[in-house]
Amino acid sequence: MKALFINGTGCISPQPTFEAGFPFEAKDYNGSRLTCIEPDYSPYIDPKLSRRMGRLLKYGTAAGLQALRDAGVAVPDAISTGTGFGLLDDSGKFLKNVIEAAEGVVSPTAFIQSTHNTVSSNIALAVGCHAHNNTFAHKGFSFESALTDAQMLAGENESLRNILVGAYDEVTDYSYQIMARLGLIRTGEGSSLDLLKNAAKGTIAGEGAAFFVLSPDRTDKTYALYRGNRLIYKPASHGALSGAIESFLTEHGISVPEVALLSGLCGDPGRDALLKGINAGLADGTTVMTYKHLCGEYMTSTAFATWSAARMLQSGAIPEAMLYSGSPVRPRHILICNSYKNDYALILLSVA
Repeated sequence: MKALFINGTGCISPQPTFEAGFPFEAKDYNGSRLTCIEPDYSPYIDPKLSRRMGRLLKYGTAAGLQALRDAGVAVPDAISTGTGFGLLDDSGKFLKNVIEAAEGVVSPTAFIQSTHNTVSSNIALAVGCHAHNNTFAHKGFSFESALTDAQMLAGENESLRNILVGAYDEVTDYSYQIMARLGLIRTGEGSSLDLLKNAAKGTIAGEGAAFFVLSPDRTDKTYALYRGNRLIYKPASHGALSGAIESFLTEHGISVPEVALLSGLCGDPGRDALLKGINAGLADGTTVMTYKHLCGEYMTSTAFATWSAARMLQSGAIPEAMLYSGSPVRPRHILICNSYKNDYALILLSVA
C-alpha cells in the first residue's frame, strides 16, 4: 500500500506532549495509574460545549484539532480513528443514572457521548467535515486498523490529500479497579520511570490520545514517512515473531540493522517474554527504545509510540528517558514493535 507523509501531529498524554517542544522532560509518577496532563481547552473547544463533555471527549477532540492546525489543514478529506474501550467514563455515568432511576427516564447526554465514535464525530462537527469517518474498536489492533484504513483510502482515491488518523483511550476509577482485581496492574507504590527496571507481575495503567494528518504529499511541515504496519495474532514462538519482523522489513527494502526498535515492553515478565527475546536476539546491537513507562499500558498506546517516533525522526533526538539499550544515534527508520496481550503489531516509520 501507498506510504504516506505525517504532516501534522497532536498528542495529549501523561507526559508534557501537547504544544510542547521535543524532546520533552519526562514526568515521573508514583503508583500504577497514569492520567493525561490536560491543557487549556478554550483555544480548541467552545467553553459552553466543553462543560458538557467528558475527559476523553475533550482531550481526544483537542488532540485531533491540534494535528489539523499543525498541518495547516482546515478540513480533512477523511477521518479514521481507533479506540479500545471508547468513552468508558460516560458509559459508566449513563449506566449509573439508569440504575439510580430504576430504569426510568434519564438524560441522554451521557449515552450520546459514550459511543466509541464520539470523538471522531465531534472533530468532524467542529471543522465541518462531511466525508468518510470510521472508528475501529479492535482491541490491541485498533490504531493499526485506522492506519490501514487511511492507506487503503489514499490508494483508492487520489483526490484524498489529507486524512486525519488517531487513537484514544482512557482509564477510569472503575476500569482501574477491574484491571487491578484481574491482576493486570501492579500493586503498591513505585516510580513509573523505573517500570522496566523492576520486573514484576502486572504493569501500569495509562491513557492518551494522539492524532496525525497523513498525506501522499510532502510539505515543509512533514515529520516522517509512514511506511505501513503488520498485525500478528498469537505468534507461536519467538522465532515466529522474528520471522514476521524480518519479512515485514524485507517487503520495505530495509534490513534489521538499519532500524531503531521502539519496543512495547510493559514490565510484566510473562507478557514481555517474546519482546525481550526480540531485543536480545534479532535486535541485538541495534538501538532499542521503550515508551510504556511514559504513557502506561492501554490498547492504543501505539499511537503515543507513533507520535514519539515521528518526532524523533524529525528532530534526530532520542529522549534519554526512552533509550533502553544501544547508542542514541539519529535513526533513519524506526520500527514500533508492540504487544497487547496476544495482539502483536509492527509499525514502520522512516525519515521523510
